[in-house]
Amino acid sequence: MSRIARFDNGLQIVTEAMPQASSVTIGVFVGVGSRDETQDQHGTSHFLEHLAFKGTSELSAKDLAVLVDSFGGDMNAFTTKELTSFQVRLLGEATDLGVDILGKILTEPSFNVSDIESERNVILEEIAMANDEPSDFVNEQLVASVYERHSLGREVLGSRESIPGIDRDVICDFFSSFYGSANMVISAAGALDHERMVEQFSSSLGQISPGRVPERNASHLRFSDPVISERDIEQAHISIAYPGIPRGDRRRWVMATLDHVYGGGLSSRLFQKVREEGGLCYSIYSDRVTYQDSGYLGVYFATSPFQLARALELVDSVTKELSSVGVTEEELAVAKRYLRAQVLLAREDTASVMSQMGSVLVTGQHLKSIEEVLAEIERVSVNEVAELAAEVFAGSRQISVVGPVPNGVFD
Repeated sequence: MSRIARFDNGLQIVTEAMPQASSVTIGVFVGVGSRDETQDQHGTSHFLEHLAFKGTSELSAKDLAVLVDSFGGDMNAFTTKELTSFQVRLLGEATDLGVDILGKILTEPSFNVSDIESERNVILEEIAMANDEPSDFVNEQLVASVYERHSLGREVLGSRESIPGIDRDVICDFFSSFYGSANMVISAAGALDHERMVEQFSSSLGQISPGRVPERNASHLRFSDPVISERDIEQAHISIAYPGIPRGDRRRWVMATLDHVYGGGLSSRLFQKVREEGGLCYSIYSDRVTYQDSGYLGVYFATSPFQLARALELVDSVTKELSSVGVTEEELAVAKRYLRAQVLLAREDTASVMSQMGSVLVTGQHLKSIEEVLAEIERVSVNEVAELAAEVFAGSRQISVVGPVPNGVFD
């Protein structure tokens, strides 16, 4: 069972003891991401994430690495469009070390100019790698199209134009503005003691100033003609977006069920129709994406140019059928069993439990018990899925293509 405490500065800490675990995973979640950056700051959240484990006023990057390696642990961090997370996983006996490292990197980061210049080059290479990978670029192109000029449409990594302009002042400014107790959650799961962990963080993150929570501009999906980037490669990579739901929508598990039936699993309609029966691609799947105030249901596949038109026809036929007829009782039962299993399997991993708790609280949602979650899944009905399918597939969609496209496919 999870336990939540709050420091005097307003910072929340949530923990879950897992007696069967030998390890502990500790994470700090900050409610700021790439959507909260100005154009001049584009890529700052991700840049800052890269610098987190580069050292503190007392410890170098190598010092941190040696300390964590000594206990067979690992350090990790990631940035999304709406949050940033810093994590350490160690044996339970080394919990003090994990707390100390996270406390130090988030209260006394060095932000050395030499590290900034080194990581600037690393990030530019990361951007180049993503642009070279058509399966990545086709999705970036899709998101940029559906969110047009909104910050949600910009890539988390930053761009080749923005990264050279991010200096130490920009990074320190961003850090001091948003990395405060009002916008931060500590989460931990595994071999731990709640009271002990609260006590350990009280002298570091429990003392930081509130900072500020980012003010976000409302986002809306926009749909236009297909966006095509011709490349001389073997396959055409396709990404499609349909209107979805925001993160806090009560129909979360209805959408999860629809997603699984549509293209979320091996038994899904898209996989069976396009891959198994049609033999038109190696992989095809759907995925639901949610943000604070919007979201979309995406589809991705890659196929040879001469099979592109037929593959799109089959995707459209599956979509229209699901929109008009809905799902069967058997499909609903399979999806529920799958979702239930995924929820329960995630409970066996300390990192998954920690991440779920931290991301829920930092985005302002209510932390639910496992029983509540499973009950919500079980309550999903055929009619609810049918209604949502009709809404999602009502007609609007955005298509992004990278690769060779035969004439007439999108005429």
